[in-house]
Amino acid sequence: MLISEAEFGSIISRYKNVLYLCHRNADPDAIGSAFALAEAFGGAVGAADGLSRTGKKLSDTIGADVLIDPVAEDWDLIVVVDTSIHLQLGRISLSRYGLVDHHQDEGLLEGAEFYIQRPAKSTAEIVWKILKDNGRKPSREMALGLLVGIISDTGRFKRASAESFQAASELLEAGGFDYDEALQALSIAPDISQRIAVLKAASRAKIERQGEWLIASSRANSFEGSAASALIDLGADVAFVAGRHSGRVRISARSSRKAVKAGLNLNQMMGEIGRDHDGDGGGHSSAASFDAQGDPAPSCKDAGRWRLGSCLE
Repeated sequence: MLISEAEFGSIISRYKNVLYLCHRNADPDAIGSAFALAEAFGGAVGAADGLSRTGKKLSDTIGADVLIDPVAEDWDLIVVVDTSIHLQLGRISLSRYGLVDHHQDEGLLEGAEFYIQRPAKSTAEIVWKILKDNGRKPSREMALGLLVGIISDTGRFKRASAESFQAASELLEAGGFDYDEALQALSIAPDISQRIAVLKAASRAKIERQGEWLIASSRANSFEGSAASALIDLGADVAFVAGRHSGRVRISARSSRKAVKAGLNLNQMMGEIGRDHDGDGGGHSSAASFDAQGDPAPSCKDAGRWRLGSCLE
């Protein structure tokens, strides 16, 4: 059942024991959003598998106590936050749940008791509207967590909308802190293992030119998303980086703003490919991934099969 932000408070009040659950490798948008909802309406914050480094930094900064791999049966209701597909929840099996998310995948909609899903630039923007529409004033920590989520998911406002900027302004005023403090909650120097993984992926990269478009593919043992982003920074229009994890393949994809404006939608593409290989995938139009069965060997020949050429014309 689709609900509005204003309806969230009355519906969530029907449940006594609520968990706000983040996706695996939970990022600042997920952590900040789940924390704000738990503080405003009561409940606990959980995450599948663990937190990203920036997610952990934010949780420490705002004092969020995050339960890792909580048992679903212990809760009257689970509100899945910033998560679009079952695969992102690892081993956690859902029964009674709601959804608050800004992705456009439909994987979790059918079984949800209720959901709020619209194409905002971050889930934090949706959560901020939930708080406002239900008359809930944020604490300093809640406002900080939501602002950091917006900053993170918009790439420090490079992909921001008018709603993003308005929400950021309101959160700065509500929280009584300055922008630099929010940036400090995201500031983590990459550790040496991440730097090595990114550099190795760059050295292994294969490049295909399709007209004026450059498509890069590579492999990494970890940090596939960071490696794909680095290939975009180095000049690729689209980048795929694959790795193997626990017997399955994970491929992260990134694209330039130019490619997105030309019509490329990595969210749709990665979802289709993942399901074709006994898995699933999704994300954003410019940043997505999938997890599936198969061999982690993306090649430029695969790019043609994935219809990149028809997308980038």
